[in-house]
Amino acid sequence: MASPAHFVRALVTRLGRSSELPGLLLVNGTILLALLLVVLDLDLAAVIALLVSTAAEWWLERRSPVSSMLLRQASAGPPLRFALRVIVAAVASTQFADGPALHAFLLVTLLMITVLCVRALHAEYRRIGPLKPMRTRHIPGDTYIEEEPQSRPLLVTVAQLGALAPAVLGAPWWAVLAVGAAAVALVLAGTVPELLTSWRMRTAKRATGFTPQLSAVQQFIDEYRPEVVVHLSGPDTAAYQINTWIEALEALDQRVMVVLRDHPLFERMAASKLPTLSLPAPGELLMLDFSTVKVALYPANTGNNIHLLRLPTMMSAFIGHGDSDKSASNNPFSRVYDELWVAGEAGADRYRRSGMHIPEDQFRFVGRPQVHAIEPTPRIGEQEIPTVLYAPTWEGVNQHQEYSSLRAIGVQLIDALLADGSVRVVYKPHPFTGQRDAKYRVAHAVISRRLDDAKARTGIDHRVVTGGSLTGWMNQSTALVSDISSVLSDWLAGEKPYAVFNHEGSSTKQFREDYPSSAAATILGAQATGVEELLDVVTGRGPDLLAEYRSKLATYLLGSPEQRTLEAFRAAVTAFVERSDAERAIYR
Repeated sequence: MASPAHFVRALVTRLGRSSELPGLLLVNGTILLALLLVVLDLDLAAVIALLVSTAAEWWLERRSPVSSMLLRQASAGPPLRFALRVIVAAVASTQFADGPALHAFLLVTLLMITVLCVRALHAEYRRIGPLKPMRTRHIPGDTYIEEEPQSRPLLVTVAQLGALAPAVLGAPWWAVLAVGAAAVALVLAGTVPELLTSWRMRTAKRATGFTPQLSAVQQFIDEYRPEVVVHLSGPDTAAYQINTWIEALEALDQRVMVVLRDHPLFERMAASKLPTLSLPAPGELLMLDFSTVKVALYPANTGNNIHLLRLPTMMSAFIGHGDSDKSASNNPFSRVYDELWVAGEAGADRYRRSGMHIPEDQFRFVGRPQVHAIEPTPRIGEQEIPTVLYAPTWEGVNQHQEYSSLRAIGVQLIDALLADGSVRVVYKPHPFTGQRDAKYRVAHAVISRRLDDAKARTGIDHRVVTGGSLTGWMNQSTALVSDISSVLSDWLAGEKPYAVFNHEGSSTKQFREDYPSSAAATILGAQATGVEELLDVVTGRGPDLLAEYRSKLATYLLGSPEQRTLEAFRAAVTAFVERSDAERAIYR
């Protein structure tokens, strides 16, 4: 059974950051406090607590959005909270000027509760109704549809105070009525335009099937006539999967459009000049006419890919988001694409070994344009204090895809590197770290503390890096420590020393055969064995016996050096477009 402390930590995590708690406690705690004060016949104190609770609504909505959402899901949103305040205030009858003031108060607050319920109903309609959210970049016109209407916390808070404060502070009935009516009118002024906007969108959708915003997107597609679409789904932490391709996509000769299926992913996509549409609803996407699009590129195997794969007008290619020996690199779903784009021969060999019987003409060797900026420096001996980059992968979607060293040996590895005292350590975890297994978050926190402490103690600029491009850190590092992942292939473009964690515990020979990207690496075992060998190479204390193999392995994994360029990728896309023109023109 979970301990009370564990339960509290889980609850706080569910609420979000600790900054969520003040708003949650202030709004709800003061309502309970006011009720207690009324029971104790402390009516004035109860009134003050009610007004504080009402004013805190603004804080809750602005600073504690997760808490506010949870309260709404528990049917404890603004209408209920305001109704509770009205009940407590009515019980504190000694604060009212007279009977007519109390009656005016009840009338005004009943109207306010009604308007708040209308707002809540409208928000729920927008959340689950037929008007689907949409966001865009570099697509002109009104092309934005919110998930739900704006909460307008300042307006709603001021209106609630206007309905409550005059009566509980002893104002005469006419003042209570006048100020209360003004408060109701104020919140109505912010609500009616939102209702009309939804009504107009719904009317247009009933008449044509398109909201005005979706029509504007279709108009843009008709005028822009994109030839290449890149399609991706996933959480915000999957943004690296599109970000890794942006530079190459922007270099294409064809008109490119990005289609994302999740708003958090859209928000985390890096700045780009590419027209981008974020449209989660399948029905909305299927209504758009993409007949000018000739090819669709897919950086990840996700279920939503089917919504474009079904269109015969465009050919499809799985381009992936990295070249690695992970089992996901030969997913059976890959058979649905017209072409499988692989960097080098290693990519095709993974499919060949999988037994999926992929036809040879389905492979297209496109190199790896992302590594064009990776440099072969700094070499061993070029830095007074060489940098070792530790870039572990995440724990995977299940235990069968758990390649990461982070939980197994991460802390021991960092301790060994720091104890040597002759290297600088840069630690960059995978964006998905800890998504499935909380123990990975614990290991991450421990390593971060170790590096911060070592930096303060030694003055060496050890770093914990959680964002940005990995390429820049590769170009600052003499050696890499990582796991079976696409990081290895990219690193090999610089042909510098690296070490790989043997997550299977098999023999070194067997591990190298199973995972070819480790063929020129120092192999790390349980208890971080092998790190001393890597340190000897990095610091020049020992020979670099694997140097001659790294160049051959880089070609096997990434293609020849001339294929690892933006120009080569541009040529591959052009050839694919020409194939689509020849084979799919009949559908257009």
